[in-house]
Amino acid sequence: MAPKVMKRSALDNKYLHRDFHVSCDIGIGYVGERYGDEGVRDYLNQYADHFLSPLAEAVRREGLAPLARYLRELYETEEAADQLRLDQRDGALHVRVLACPAVTFMKSTGYTPSRWYRETTGTLYARLAKNAGLRFTLESYDEATGAAAFRFEKEETA
Repeated sequence: MAPKVMKRSALDNKYLHRDFHVSCDIGIGYVGERYGDEGVRDYLNQYADHFLSPLAEAVRREGLAPLARYLRELYETEEAADQLRLDQRDGALHVRVLACPAVTFMKSTGYTPSRWYRETTGTLYARLAKNAGLRFTLESYDEATGAAAFRFEKEETA
């Protein structure tokens, strides 16, 4: 009997990157402990300038729709679409996160996010907004759950 060969690729598997959040937070904690709050913000701004630049360009060209699509896809990938509320009105995208899937995962493993983890919301989205020609306002952030409320506004209406 001939051996059976199974062909598979990485694309055949469901993509989950939950452990990335712990690794990201360990890196942020390292930077924060050595270079302080400003070092964390600099690090995250550089990350946003590179990784999120295509999104910023799409927002500049097309308005808020690519940003809403990005957030929906992000939370769907995290299997947490039910934790995201989006409301686009009056030239603004209002976002409410009921519980951050990354914080939920980290805590489920017994890991406590660093005091700088909130910057992955505040700093990253502020820089994305700046690069996209928007204003960003972080209205609330709950350290315990990562729940947050924030909005992106077109500069001319801000």
